[in-house]
Amino acid sequence: MKKPSRWPAASSARTVIIVARAGRQLAAAARAAGLTPLVADLFGDSDTREIAACWLGVAAGADFHFDPDSLRQAVAALRATAPQAPLVYGTGFEAQASLLATLAEGAEVLGNTPDTLRLMGQPNRLAERLRQLDIPTPAVRLQAVPTRGQWLVKTQGEAGGWHVRWGVPGETLQAPAFAQAFVPGRSLSVAAVVGAHEVSVLGFCEHLFWPNDHRPFQYGGAVVVRELRPRLKEALAHALGLLARYAGLRGLCGIDFVLSPSGEWQLIEINPRPTATFDLLARAGDVFRAHLAACRAQALPPIRRRVPYAAQAVVYAPTAQGIPNSLDWPLWISDRPQPGSTVPAGAPVCTVRAEGADAAAARRGLARRLAALRSWLGIDDRSLPITRTATQPRGHGHEPT
Repeated sequence: MKKPSRWPAASSARTVIIVARAGRQLAAAARAAGLTPLVADLFGDSDTREIAACWLGVAAGADFHFDPDSLRQAVAALRATAPQAPLVYGTGFEAQASLLATLAEGAEVLGNTPDTLRLMGQPNRLAERLRQLDIPTPAVRLQAVPTRGQWLVKTQGEAGGWHVRWGVPGETLQAPAFAQAFVPGRSLSVAAVVGAHEVSVLGFCEHLFWPNDHRPFQYGGAVVVRELRPRLKEALAHALGLLARYAGLRGLCGIDFVLSPSGEWQLIEINPRPTATFDLLARAGDVFRAHLAACRAQALPPIRRRVPYAAQAVVYAPTAQGIPNSLDWPLWISDRPQPGSTVPAGAPVCTVRAEGADAAAARRGLARRLAALRSWLGIDDRSLPITRTATQPRGHGHEPT
């Protein structure tokens, strides 16, 4: 267990346990909220360890799933340090709701319940619930990819888009795979804190994707957008309220949706845990406090929105990538791997962030910083993350201008 001397000793009253595949973002938000984070995650990035009062590594199974025994042991050790501290979870439990249920036995876990996670991970049940609530969503199929139309094949309970591929007409499917009708349009998301009686929308982002035929829909980043019409914003806030009432959705979460050129939208996915974009949109400490309040059925505190337009990109290693011992990471890079480590091919290296007076300026800044990072790491790659449009559905998009 690591305990940096720069942070005060943990006490249950002001301590929170963070569990996620990568815990840096939530740990930083907890610090900004005046709390002391104890973190268990898979990666142990250097900035995560700097932020956390205690950090423990969790072994990863296939597809970055938590090894159950390793996770339970890590959480038990952190709870021994602060017995009354609540546990706040991030990405990683979408396909392991039963594991989350074991962590909640006799302890406070703040976030959506395992039952809500199970509903979100069952595409046929969720699609039926959405239809009952008059929330537009694409058709899904469980047995085979239909022979007409364009379809995507996804894996139940996964996140990040790495598992999404184009379906082959007539292809037989076996759980946990399922098919979802492809919807052309802009790929967008809304992040919000959902309480028992109120919804606080943080803002909207457009997804970025790396040009990659192998994983064409893997999350590559996001850029803040603010030009969406009020009617659309109201419809999404209303949908979140319905999901809170009839599906138990709570706390910091988000919706991925596609917006057609005619202004129609369809819900593609619900993210029933803290999103990757919340600190692009609002003050992280405010959001974290609101997340705790929402999960405890308390009134939401004020949340200050961020003024600049922000963009971020997740950088993946094209081949096995060595990390220099002497690299002086700038503040606009987070999720920093340990000096001297090697990042496996295809794994995330770090996250790069930029801001600007508008979305285009933020993306230009992001492009410059990506070029600088690649130069430092010796990565010979000039590609940039792209957006997807209705007229370019198969991996082509617009480069930043």
